[in-house]
Amino acid sequence: MPISEQFVDKSITELNVLTQLEKDVWTTVLARLIKLFIDELVTMANQLDTAISSEDTIKIKEVMHVLKNSAALYGASALAALATQLHDSPPSTTQENLHAALVIKHNLDKTRDAYQIMSNSIAI
Repeated sequence: MPISEQFVDKSITELNVLTQLEKDVWTTVLARLIKLFIDELVTMANQLDTAISSEDTIKIKEVMHVLKNSAALYGASALAALATQLHDSPPSTTQENLHAALVIKHNLDKTRDAYQIMSNSIAI
């Protein structure tokens, strides 16, 4: 695999998912897909910031819906699990929902940073 394991944070990324994705689409396409995922994470982080600031729990749920699927597709299983939990079983109060969204936002930022490091290391 062109992504050296030294550049993969295994607490964030399931390497086997990316390995399978590479087999399915080849290295060049994988590199482009990872960059698209990073861009998508930036967009979702901005949407989540706005939703949290405006206490918009409906928008938070919408972001979680997209995030849970995208993160799973790219092997970011911890982020996918958090997004799935908030989407499928949101807390009963707005404040708890906002707190959970902040935790996910932190994890989203960590995931984006980890995938950026990976993206920079892909040997094409």
